[in-house]
Amino acid sequence: MDKIATEAPSLSPLGDLHVLLYRMALEQGRLRPSAAARRLDVPGADVSAAVADLSRLHLLHPAEDGPRPARSPGEHPAGAGHDTEYTARSPDAAVTHVTGPIEARIQQLHRESERMSSHVLALKPVFEESWQGDSARTPIEYLTLPDAVRSTLERLYAAARAEVAAAHPDVPAPAALEEGLRRTTEVLGRGAHVRTLYPHSVLTHARVRQHLCRMVALGAQVRTTAHVPDRVLFFDAATAVLADHGSSPGDGKGALAVRDPSLVRFLHRSWESAWESARPFTGTSGDAPARDELRRSVLELLESGMKDGMAARRLAMSVTTYRRHVTELCAELGAQSRFQAGSYARRAGLLDG
Repeated sequence: MDKIATEAPSLSPLGDLHVLLYRMALEQGRLRPSAAARRLDVPGADVSAAVADLSRLHLLHPAEDGPRPARSPGEHPAGAGHDTEYTARSPDAAVTHVTGPIEARIQQLHRESERMSSHVLALKPVFEESWQGDSARTPIEYLTLPDAVRSTLERLYAAARAEVAAAHPDVPAPAALEEGLRRTTEVLGRGAHVRTLYPHSVLTHARVRQHLCRMVALGAQVRTTAHVPDRVLFFDAATAVLADHGSSPGDGKGALAVRDPSLVRFLHRSWESAWESARPFTGTSGDAPARDELRRSVLELLESGMKDGMAARRLAMSVTTYRRHVTELCAELGAQSRFQAGSYARRAGLLDG
């Protein structure tokens, strides 16, 4: 396929000489390169090169009634000799000449894109019929390889028509956030709903908060809760995809696609229960109750004496982040130890209710 770039003229930087020659053509009505070279005391070859640049950009063009020396096929008018006279075009007129072929090519490519899309999408009913048939025949599918997981998720996202619901137990990687935003945009664009559940700990990450604000702005619903036990996605409440933590080959990097109606209903009811008790994310000061619940969870773990690594995993945060919370709470309560901080919080009524 031809590249659009082949339709555009080569672009040379426009310097002082280009400006002077263009100004001369405007002020004098005509520009003769040989005369311009003598007047500016500039080598004729430099003037011819600059005139050629301006001609390629259609800012100069040979005068209709001026001399036009014969030239070899393919030679640019500016190379025909110093006797060719030029007149100036306005930049508005020139840009039409320059971009016209490019815009025509873009329109042609757009028509070709639509034609190819229609050609390929003609088989979409066959794909959906086969996909639904596979789903009915396989109530639980083990996806042991990352490529199989990605392929299955792509098909499920593409087929979702009512809702995609999800729970994420930890802070996703930047690439995963961008991929999630793309998929969310596509699902919402079809008129379906998107609901996502995160642990309160994500509220301490500026990058994730910014991502969640973008999700909400698109129309998705986001809530946070004290603890999200595992990753799960629901597609139209008919298929659930769960993280596989090593029950099948693949070192825990695979997933389970569950299509059994009874099992999907059970998993979805559990998710709905967590959703109902979670705090809506707003991206404003209205998220303060969720942050207070995170603070309370840290205090409860301090009181219990749980080790930092285990406590951090439970709250879906890094050990470093957990320890930062602990340090801030100890300073706030005037406690000399972690257990003392939990004890002080209990006596102060911060863990009541």
